Amino acid sequence: MKKQGFILIIICLLTWVLSACVRITLQDPTQTPLPPTARPLPSNTSIPPTPLPSQAPSPTSTTSQGATSVKIFLIAVNDNGVSGKKIGCNDSVVPVLIYIDPTLGVLRASLNELFKMEGQKEYGLSGLYNSLYQSHLSIDSLNIVNREAVVKLKGTLSSGGVCDDPRIKAQLEEAAPQFKTIDRVSVFINGIPLDQVLSGRG
Repeated sequence: MKKQGFILIIICLLTWVLSACVRITLQDPTQTPLPPTARPLPSNTSIPPTPLPSQAPSPTSTTSQGATSVKIFLIAVNDNGVSGKKIGCNDSVVPVLIYIDPTLGVLRASLNELFKMEGQKEYGLSGLYNSLYQSHLSIDSLNIVNREAVVKLKGTLSSGGVCDDPRIKAQLEEAAPQFKTIDRVSVFINGIPLDQVLSGRG
């Protein structure tokens, strides 16, 4: 019995010594785990900026494209200056807006639109008269010098009488001053000044 008691004491001592040498740390299950350590980007890596939405291109201005409309001039017979500038036999010269393809040659475009009315005595249902309807004209040359438009036309000019003369003159000459770069106009028909042609001395 004494021997068994001694062995039991030895076992208890060994158990105590072993438990003192080994420390077991238990983690508190309620403790919040630490976040993972952030990994820095390599020093040679750049982050591109977020691209901004691209702006729609500005529409090209009318100035760079050219004019999209011009005025031609027709006659309100016996209007006595009510609808426009008074001319000749108590008539009025009246501007009519015409839409065209964009162009920088605005005076040329205005005259060409007028000449397209060859054979057309009146403008639609407006009642406006075209004194050039019997004429066949085209532009030979057109230059602007010192704010004066020098318009040289070729073809045939037909007048219906003494009252048509100032109407023709107005339709051809009023086209130029509608543009800010022109103050004066000189018109020639086959190299002869318009006034001379209309007076019958051409």
